[in-house]
Amino acid sequence: MTADTWFVAGLMLTVSTVWGALAYPAIRIRLPKIYFIARSWWWMLAILCSCYVIAKIDLHGQHPYAWLLTVFFLLVGLRALYEILRLWRPHSKARLVYKLQQRGLQPPILLASNQPTLTLPSANKLFYTRQINGIDIALALATISLTVSLIVLQHVAWQRGEYGVLLFVLFSSQFNDIAQYLCGKWLKNKLFKRNLAPTISPNKSIEGALFGGVAAAVLATIFGIWLTPFSSWVCFFAAYGLVIGGIAGDLLESAFKRQHGVKDVGTMLAGHGGVLDRIDSLLIGVPLFTLVYWFY
Repeated sequence: MTADTWFVAGLMLTVSTVWGALAYPAIRIRLPKIYFIARSWWWMLAILCSCYVIAKIDLHGQHPYAWLLTVFFLLVGLRALYEILRLWRPHSKARLVYKLQQRGLQPPILLASNQPTLTLPSANKLFYTRQINGIDIALALATISLTVSLIVLQHVAWQRGEYGVLLFVLFSSQFNDIAQYLCGKWLKNKLFKRNLAPTISPNKSIEGALFGGVAAAVLATIFGIWLTPFSSWVCFFAAYGLVIGGIAGDLLESAFKRQHGVKDVGTMLAGHGGVLDRIDSLLIGVPLFTLVYWFY
């Protein structure tokens, strides 16, 4: 098997092992949220990896099933765009808020005057808006740009025979999410007395962004040397650029959710929220990487 196939197999084995361990009744009762996160991760990766392996099938120098991965990226992008547009419509938004509240994922918010009124605790600093502003437009354009970029990146990498580049880009951003979360939990406010963006994302710490970003870039570099034709330094700077882009994308989506008064943009992925909640770290970094890679 090639390096990227080994990576996919190892990834699925790792996630399956983690999910299996968390499914043990005693652990599942103690860590229900982590269990649902792991379960959602397994299903997301199973679909992505299946599409990737099938798309990579080589018949006489051609990839007749490459369209499958393209369709996957297109469906992900369309679903994320739908989650944005849904919050622009008062009735659709009210239904989403109700669904989130039923699952205990949403604090009460104050809806429009013609919608059922829910008391808004002042500490939440969440508010409702009917108007579409610059943040809404920026997020919608970033989502469209990401969808196009993933499709372009796949086809350019396929043409060059550098299949692992796509995996490197996707998982550099995902490593960043995990590393920032863990470092933020362990080191939050131990070095810096304020968070990274307290008015937009109160839980995002400077320690998590700084140390988690470096840790993610180092880990991504190790896999990048294995998966891509890039040198170690190119892998590191590319990975760290994706880290910075990931933070920017996460803050953009957080600002969007905060102005619309929702904790998640959907309930499709248990433990994660909506599709947009899962791909927000790709919104800025992937289009920039694709542009550079195209001319590389």
